Amino acid sequence: MLDATLGIATLVIACAVFLVLGLTYAWRRRRQSVEDYTTSRNHAPVNVGVATLVASMFGTWVLLSPGESGANFGIISLVGYALGMAGIPVMFMFVGPRIRQLMPNGHSVTEYVRHRFGLVPFVAIFVVIIFVIGIFITAEMTAITAAVSILTGSPAWATAVAVGVVVIAYTAYGGLRVSIFTDRIQFWILIPVLLLLVIVAAVLVGGSGAWGAARETGLLSVTTPGSYFFAIVLIIGIIASNAFHPGMWQRVYTVESQAALNRSLWGAAGIAIPLTFLMGMAGIAAVGNGSVGPFQYPEVAAAMFTLAADVFPLWMHFLILICALMLAMSTLDTLMNGLASGMAADLAGVGLERGMLMNLARAVTVIVAIPAIIVASQGHSVLYVFLIADLLGAAIAVPMLVGLYSSRMPGWGVLLAGAVGIVIGALFYPKPDLLSPWALTAPTGGQMFWAFASALVVSSVISAVVVLGQRLVAPDSEYDFAILNSDVELIDEPSPADD
Repeated sequence: MLDATLGIATLVIACAVFLVLGLTYAWRRRRQSVEDYTTSRNHAPVNVGVATLVASMFGTWVLLSPGESGANFGIISLVGYALGMAGIPVMFMFVGPRIRQLMPNGHSVTEYVRHRFGLVPFVAIFVVIIFVIGIFITAEMTAITAAVSILTGSPAWATAVAVGVVVIAYTAYGGLRVSIFTDRIQFWILIPVLLLLVIVAAVLVGGSGAWGAARETGLLSVTTPGSYFFAIVLIIGIIASNAFHPGMWQRVYTVESQAALNRSLWGAAGIAIPLTFLMGMAGIAAVGNGSVGPFQYPEVAAAMFTLAADVFPLWMHFLILICALMLAMSTLDTLMNGLASGMAADLAGVGLERGMLMNLARAVTVIVAIPAIIVASQGHSVLYVFLIADLLGAAIAVPMLVGLYSSRMPGWGVLLAGAVGIVIGALFYPKPDLLSPWALTAPTGGQMFWAFASALVVSSVISAVVVLGQRLVAPDSEYDFAILNSDVELIDEPSPADD
């Protein structure tokens, strides 16, 4: 563990640096348009696109959640985790160009839902998005408070307040442009540092005999059914929940062209697989080293840090702390700005003037962050918190996205399919130990697997039945996709790209 004084000083300095950088950048662009604040449309080249996507996708949770998964379910679960993370940009390779084509002046996923499905589905999905992003923010705040507390012994509330206030300050003031600016800095520092940590950690762990011990526990086995079940859960949940990630939808419009979007997404997918997998291997090494045991809570929720305390030298603790802080800020600013910008875009449709829109967007950034800061100090499992949001995504993503491709998917069909999927999945959802059921016991396989599989399959089947039923019962009732192009307009005139 780092000396508490050194750790707190590092926390303060890192937060101060990004506060100054963010606010300085935002001040230089203080007269930006609402379009720049919410979307920064068509200005990012491929290298910026890759950097901001990776920095937005990965937060401090990558130092905790994959390790917890590996320690509990083994190496195959890490393959699922890595494929799930890579699946986020792959999904947007399909839906990104589609929505840019149908709604070229769009801003957010809620804007698409409002125009495509109507008011009631919009309100329902907007509530789900607030809940999902609130969970994402809470999980990220939980991760950074846990990381700093383990590394320095500082109180969780102090870390939550420090990081939360800094990110709120520069994000609420500067919007998406400043988020992308800090993402670029964080990306080019984080990737080399994480690579260095992985190489040194592999050498240290390899010399400790941890891998041999881990093999005896079965965590390196590729024949354990539970690991496959949980891998499928992660693939479904991660991809589905990120269909509601407003920061990812923003970046669909931020890159300079559809070709640049696809290249940026391929780059993000290529980085996501090894980064997630290698971070998760720390959890298996922690079990092999005897630092934690599978499902041994609360220790296993921070398996990598427990391993670090036993094996890593002090200088690595310092670098891990720096990485944790930067990962937290890169993700939190994306989540906060994404939610605030989406609300600003939706409210622009009711005729609010520019100043009011900016103030409301900034207020939402603060309001969403406050409960996340409070909950984060409680120390819940980051993986379990994420999985709650993932279950909602598994039930609603398919019905919502079907509307991008089928003109016969009505709003009531989205509500029906999503609601039934949520109820069925929730009945099988496990307690925080990830094994024990709340309501229904799974007949075979993992409890979590049945929750996610049933939510996804049930909602998908209902969506297909609704579309086919509409074709038979109301063959003339089709949505005109041209409405998305004609009705969705720019909020104001974007500023010329200067960065």
